[in-house]
Amino acid sequence: MDTHLIQVVLRRCRIILVVLTGILSGCALTAAQKAAVSQFSDSAAALGDITSSELIAMRDGTVKMTMERLLLGGKSKDKELGNQATLDRGFELKRVEAVSGAARALAAYGKSLGALVNDTQSADLKAASNEFIASLGRVPAATEHINDQQLGAIGTVIQDVGGFWIEWKRKQAVETIVAKSQRAVEHLCDLLIRDFSPGNDKGGNKGGWITLQLQVVEDPLTAVATNSLYDGRTYNDRKVALDAFLLAHNSRMRREEVLKRITSGAAAMKKANNALVQAVADSTWSFQDIQDFAQQARSLQAAVKTIITE
Repeated sequence: MDTHLIQVVLRRCRIILVVLTGILSGCALTAAQKAAVSQFSDSAAALGDITSSELIAMRDGTVKMTMERLLLGGKSKDKELGNQATLDRGFELKRVEAVSGAARALAAYGKSLGALVNDTQSADLKAASNEFIASLGRVPAATEHINDQQLGAIGTVIQDVGGFWIEWKRKQAVETIVAKSQRAVEHLCDLLIRDFSPGNDKGGNKGGWITLQLQVVEDPLTAVATNSLYDGRTYNDRKVALDAFLLAHNSRMRREEVLKRITSGAAAMKKANNALVQAVADSTWSFQDIQDFAQQARSLQAAVKTIITE
């Protein structure tokens, strides 16, 4: 083949490649969009993981508080306590698994988005996506807000990420996930807001079931621990009473500080997710709601860290 012809063909190929690269870069997520998605994903993962682990800690604490109350005060005559031999006191395994599953689904949602914008290896990206889809399937209330076709679209768009078109496909995948999951994510947030609501005495709102169950165990334990402390004559007597006080104190801190941060975080995530849908489609969209959500997630992390290290 003529050398001149080869050079002309190569030059045209380079021009075409430059043009295609320019077109594709315009179709990719901007640096600001990537930062917003990354910030949202980190916050969602933190909210979901912390909420799940804290719920389990609340159940464990409830079992310990119930045991301490029975040890210190014996069986109470208060009929409002119901079956006092039930140690988990409202935190039944099936109930906890359902709420924990909702929290883990939100965490998996965040991690799948994070994997998309952080140049994660293909295998890890698909694993994060599969976990999100599986997590949604484990929450019956969530499956009412996302159909099999939408779940299939999420899985398909993740499988297609790769090759020369990778940046364009990443943006397409992010857009698909946030759009197809929007209603299901909103509902998961609503479930956390309902169940973790700390209540408002002025407004007549007694709070969600978690608030009520914690308080119904804390108050009797505090009462019997007080009596045991006053009646205690030895160091060991007082130590047992104070250990019971500590259990009630830690539970009260979770009820008063952690629950409200989970509720605020879930409300902020719901708002931020709606903003994310707009932000990935329009790079000029405000990221303020996403930044507010990140602040709520950091507040929750700080509160939990303080309680654990007390």
